Amino acid sequence: MDQVQQFPSVANGDKSKDRDRQRRFQGCTFIEYLGCRLGTPQPAVATAMVFFHRFYTRHSFSIYKPEILAATCMFLACKVEDSFCKLNDIVGISMAHLYTWGSTNEEKAKMFFGWRDAIVRYEIIVLETLCFDLTVSHPYEPLLDILGELQVSESVVQSAWGFTNDSLRLPVCLTHEPKLIAAACVMLSYRLHRQQFPDNKRLRLIQLIDQHFDSLQAIIQEIMLGYSIPNQSEQFSSTTSRQRSSDGSQRKRTPGYSREKQQLYRLKDRPSSRAMEHRRSINRLQSSALPS
Repeated sequence: MDQVQQFPSVANGDKSKDRDRQRRFQGCTFIEYLGCRLGTPQPAVATAMVFFHRFYTRHSFSIYKPEILAATCMFLACKVEDSFCKLNDIVGISMAHLYTWGSTNEEKAKMFFGWRDAIVRYEIIVLETLCFDLTVSHPYEPLLDILGELQVSESVVQSAWGFTNDSLRLPVCLTHEPKLIAAACVMLSYRLHRQQFPDNKRLRLIQLIDQHFDSLQAIIQEIMLGYSIPNQSEQFSSTTSRQRSSDGSQRKRTPGYSREKQQLYRLKDRPSSRAMEHRRSINRLQSSALPS
């Protein structure tokens, strides 16, 4: 994407847009980890990721530490989405995840309060950078609308949710409309499971494919590039090697959708086994050419 080359994180000394993509992926992976540990609803996690992406369209990673910025975006997003979250909890989870404790209690306390003060400072900078525009539209609502019209298996629905969640780690939310991201994720899910697209021209998916095929293909390519980022790049410069994973037992609160949409919405919460299956499916998809 040409827009990525204009990001300060690329223009101000970073090696390439690939490095920019990697750092965004790192930050959003950390946000996702915080959300899992805090039990934060997915809309708040998604909002935090969008804030993170927006911030680094105007600032460089070399100036503002992405791990602190990610925690700040999580804290701010919880306020915006009316999701209860304590600053001390975010700081404690962040420090436990990023550092190995070989220091004294006094040093730990100093670091803890340093993190707290940094998040408070960063929050003001984020608000000013976003021009206090905290309105965010996610692909989930259009995804529900598209899936609600289709007669597909749960595996296709689950994969579409997985791709949508994974797309949030990449800056496609800055360059494409939510409805196009949703349609691209459904397309990718169809391709993953090697199913034919429906031929009903009245379906929203088919209409979007007919009208925005090139944009949908660009989104799909960007999502697939995200899966090529090495696993070790998902972590910040942490001295620990602990595995970040959710226990898969947490259930996130469902927004005020209809009963049918709630059933679809719950499918987005992938337990660890489903997440692993999603990753294996991606590996199979990467190892073979995408069917047209």
